[in-house]
Amino acid sequence: MFKTVRDPISERRFLLQNPYAHIEDLEARQIDLDDHKQSHSLATAISSSRELLQNPYAYLDGAGNFSAQAKPNSNKLVEGNARKAFANRNSSGSVTRSYSEIEAKVKDIHELIWRTKDSIWIGAVPVDPIDMLDPAVALKLIGYEYQLADGLGQYQSAAGLLEVAGLIDHSSKTVQISGQFPSNVCAFTAAHELGHAILHPSVTGVHRDRPLNGATLSRERSEIEADKFATFFLMPARLVRSRFAGIFGSEIFFLDEDTSFALAGVSHSELKKKCKTIRDLSRLLASTGRYDGMQFPSLADQFRVSIETMAIRIEELALLSLDKQSGV
Repeated sequence: MFKTVRDPISERRFLLQNPYAHIEDLEARQIDLDDHKQSHSLATAISSSRELLQNPYAYLDGAGNFSAQAKPNSNKLVEGNARKAFANRNSSGSVTRSYSEIEAKVKDIHELIWRTKDSIWIGAVPVDPIDMLDPAVALKLIGYEYQLADGLGQYQSAAGLLEVAGLIDHSSKTVQISGQFPSNVCAFTAAHELGHAILHPSVTGVHRDRPLNGATLSRERSEIEADKFATFFLMPARLVRSRFAGIFGSEIFFLDEDTSFALAGVSHSELKKKCKTIRDLSRLLASTGRYDGMQFPSLADQFRVSIETMAIRIEELALLSLDKQSGV
């Protein structure tokens, strides 16, 4: 097996502290009816769907509709067909892509991971789908070697002395990630390089020289696309929405008296003084590990990304509002 870029969060920690741990994109929700009798109707619906569903990636149709599919005869056949399908869907040499096209490419690699999971994690398939969102795993699946290096050197730029965070060599099909950065930066950088491998296979001399920190940087389009790929790969929209709703009790967080007290133990007016902008509130929601008396790993910790990266994703998905009346 190959070394992954994440420090895994205990499965039991998710199960004990997050009752929504099994609401996921990578497979239908797994419900223990003895522990979750209140979700009986949902479990029944999902159970019925599973009788038809052989491909848990039903959400790939863009509408979340389930569709029947013939069951493969063996894991080997599944893996072979999945790899062929992935290669066929990702054979375009185009460099400039829309964000929707990039997200479709991400869903392709997510599907490949799912279909080959039994051969990737022999006898130990992760319970939590976030553990499957590992760029090192994805790189290996598409034929790239992943290497975690002590360092990748520095260079002088107009912005000052920068340390290289990641490198990709298409000719040798190798991705190197600098271990000089925190684990969440390493994960994002690896996902960024995975984006280059899939989106820009003919581009040479590609490297990542800084972590995503929320700042607006003037960069080439290919770098922006690779960052977007990393965002979609590590934080799938449906999975983020599910975890967000599981923590905060609604699909959209509105700041009012009740939610202000549940989030920070203060009044609405007092919290609005601290959260003057949407970014202030999104950072708080991304980083908090306690809400309404419940403790849990923060969304940033669950998805193994920085607080700023998670905050940006929350905003992209329009999951919050400073004002319930205006919706702003």
